[in-house]
Amino acid sequence: MELINQGQGDVRSLIRPNVKQPEAPSVSAWEHGTLLTLPEWLARDGASLAAPVGIVLMPTDDPLALAGHLDGVTVIAVEFAKFSDGRGYSIATLLRSRLGFKGEIRGVGDVLIDQLFAMARCGIDSFALRGDQDVEAAKRAFETFPAVYQWAADERDFVLATQANLEREAA
Repeated sequence: MELINQGQGDVRSLIRPNVKQPEAPSVSAWEHGTLLTLPEWLARDGASLAAPVGIVLMPTDDPLALAGHLDGVTVIAVEFAKFSDGRGYSIATLLRSRLGFKGEIRGVGDVLIDQLFAMARCGIDSFALRGDQDVEAAKRAFETFPAVYQWAADERDFVLATQANLEREAA
């Protein structure tokens, strides 16, 4: 069956991503040291660095390239080039669930209050808000949804698991 859009034919041909790739990360340092891009981190080939170092992952980076290369990494900044670009959520989820990264994952770039709850569910645990965002409102954003309905990287109990635990305790 062909999809029609006001005589334009197959609408899939009209859908084009509108995400401009950033030229460079929005951050290059954190409060404890330097942030290296993924290619810079991999190029160091295991050589230790004098100062604490973290990694910044761009939306086009494959976080799985870090498998076996996370020793000594305490922070990974995940770049959100545009608030409508969801690749950062996937990157954070992969870092937590597949690579088992236990350090800090920081959302950077075009980070808005409306994204914080979902970012936290994906395993992001610190956030560099865009300059026009209200910090106090951001703190309240984590209370938006008191219950969740599925497992996520934050490992928060979801409704069915909580209900099962309550029933088990009552028995």
